Amino acid sequence: MYEARKKVFWFAIVSRLSTLILQVIFNVLCPDHDADAFRTPADPTEKHSRLDNIVTFLLEGLTRWDAQYFIHIAKYGYTYENTLAFFPLFPLSMKYMARVFRIQPPILNYSNVIVICGVVINFVCFVKAVLVFYDLSLVVFKNIKVAYRAAIFFCVNPASIFFTALYTESLFAYLSFYSMLESISNNPCVFLPLSLSSLVRSNGLVNLGFPIYFWLRNLLITVLPNYVLENRHFHGNSKSLLFNFRHVFISLSQIIFVIVLSLLPFGYSQAYNYTKFCKPELNDSLLPYHVQEYAIGNNMSLPGEHDFSWCNSKLPIAYSHIQHKYWNVGFLKYYQFKQIPNFILAVPVIYLMLKCCIEFFNEHKSKFFTLEFFTGKSRASDNIKQYPLEMFVFVVHALFLTIFCIFFVHIQVSTRLLCSASPVLYWYCALATLRKTKTSKKLKEIEYESSENLYSRWKVFFITQQHYPYQEKLILGYFLGYFAIGCFMYVNFLPWT
Repeated sequence: MYEARKKVFWFAIVSRLSTLILQVIFNVLCPDHDADAFRTPADPTEKHSRLDNIVTFLLEGLTRWDAQYFIHIAKYGYTYENTLAFFPLFPLSMKYMARVFRIQPPILNYSNVIVICGVVINFVCFVKAVLVFYDLSLVVFKNIKVAYRAAIFFCVNPASIFFTALYTESLFAYLSFYSMLESISNNPCVFLPLSLSSLVRSNGLVNLGFPIYFWLRNLLITVLPNYVLENRHFHGNSKSLLFNFRHVFISLSQIIFVIVLSLLPFGYSQAYNYTKFCKPELNDSLLPYHVQEYAIGNNMSLPGEHDFSWCNSKLPIAYSHIQHKYWNVGFLKYYQFKQIPNFILAVPVIYLMLKCCIEFFNEHKSKFFTLEFFTGKSRASDNIKQYPLEMFVFVVHALFLTIFCIFFVHIQVSTRLLCSASPVLYWYCALATLRKTKTSKKLKEIEYESSENLYSRWKVFFITQQHYPYQEKLILGYFLGYFAIGCFMYVNFLPWT
């Protein structure tokens, strides 16, 4: 029999193997769409052996769309201005892992070694992300059923193909969930996953809100006088006040330490971009001839060849400028009639996120302006129907990201952005599909699955369940439908989320 965490571990592996198999099948069955998308220039000196052809056959479907940018950065670095929209941790991880595991004499060309390394990194990071997410859910809900079911939903999330393809979703989800978990315990070492997440995606900076929130909450609980917390008068002495001031000072020093160390890597990467593109005299690296030829043929901007406008900004950060210039990202920029199909694609995830946020605030609206609401601690006597107050900061984070997606980003990207950045979607779906049955305390530890599924590594509730309520059908249809359709669309260079 498998305990919940171990079963989650095995199903995470099964789900990734399923996406690998599906993408091969769909890539073989359907010819690739001739998409007008960036493709990294092929190195004319690279040789292709029979083994290279096998690797290409098996993994080529995972290298579509933005994956080409990550492969390009891993091979050649930041050569064109538009590549600066992609953050460095994932491509650099592929690059240095490929160097370590490249065999001499080579049996595979360098491009395929990079692709294999990217797939391995995402496979490992996804499994780690699922386990950390299970631990996080258990801390927030203190309920094995909810934690288990939410983790299973994460394994088959609507953006699953992007967690296996050469994208940053798996790495970002792992670092984000780990940051959230360590923030709850006020671990000062949380700066490590936080700083790394800001090197994976721009919205990694938003994760800084978690340690700040839990630091403030801890300060309110441990330092504020009892009359604030319990409506009583505080009769303290100088020693207790001195203790409080010292505690505040140490706590404040800790959070400043975390914030500074979390931002340093992001600042360094932006300084590198500025030096490479705005100060070409300091950069003497020569680009391969075929990379320069590709730039000429596709009107790409190389370092030192243009006067980049963002270089003259007071804060010369290229990201937002490049997103606007090359992808037309901005407030309401995507609101066009031709984008209606993409809005339809994003409707399910946005609806579920907003529904969860609204239900949470409605359930706890009586405490909205109280200290109890902010600290996230509910009394034992409180009648909590569904959502614990510990969800507060996660709901605020989810609401912020959802609103940002609605008004600023390419709307179809909302699915993979929210699926990799917020646990709220999976918590809501776990609660919505969890049947309200009374169980004895002795059985709570094992009733997260049916007795048949407890002894299987791959059988889970939605596979063996015979009767599905209407709401559960819709949620499972959305998750599993996007899981399969996403594999088909992405591997054939068709537009997807």
